[in-house]
Amino acid sequence: MEKSHPSLRIITISFAIISIMVGMSLSSYLLSRFILKIQKTTEKTITVKGVAEKTIKSDVATFNLTVGVNNTDKAKGYKDLARVKIILHNQLKNLGFTNDMIFDPRIVCDERYNDIKTTVNGRTTERREFAYYRFTYSVTVRTRDVDLVNKNILRFHDLAMNNIDISVSNPEFYINDLEQYKLELVNLASASAAERAKVAASQSGSNLGPLMTARQGVIQITEPACNDTSDYGVYNTSSVTKVIRLVMTMTFSLK
Repeated sequence: MEKSHPSLRIITISFAIISIMVGMSLSSYLLSRFILKIQKTTEKTITVKGVAEKTIKSDVATFNLTVGVNNTDKAKGYKDLARVKIILHNQLKNLGFTNDMIFDPRIVCDERYNDIKTTVNGRTTERREFAYYRFTYSVTVRTRDVDLVNKNILRFHDLAMNNIDISVSNPEFYINDLEQYKLELVNLASASAAERAKVAASQSGSNLGPLMTARQGVIQITEPACNDTSDYGVYNTSSVTKVIRLVMTMTFSLK
């Protein structure tokens, strides 16, 4: 049997020692990562929600007005429409609406037809027959004077008593500059969340640590005494008085 050379045995032993050292280093690294992971996952936190609300009055109002006439003669129809258009603008002026509040005037002329059914020898046929032209004049009223709209919107229906064919949409009320309230609500909701977190931490025998995350919810704009919410936000336009509601979700560490 051949004997191994002494230098070969030294190389083999050195390689084994190096392998053991590398394995120990790798194990130490993995162990330290494992300990670090455990420390992170066992870190104590508290998550709370802070709510802020503000009641405000809408500062923009808008609605639509439409008057119309019917006539089988197109020229006479436009002449009749011009007459009721003047009546509508006089009513706007009498109620206090100025020209700078009137937008998007538009005139539309449509042909209207009747469906005529005829039965001959038990067979029914149907044809369309011209009935009349429908002429309409429409405007959009938009103003910062919300009280003017609220006070007079029903007065436009008085024209119907004078045989004026008029249609009045329900007014919609908006907040012109919503951004001016957002920062205030964020501050209030954040302070509310921090206070709730502080109380909850104290009750559990802990001290409140630094803020870790903060998330702003969508703004909900509702009429008073309403709890409507939506993932995309609610914007009530039927009420002059509105409640703006904002929720902040905040996570704090505990120590």
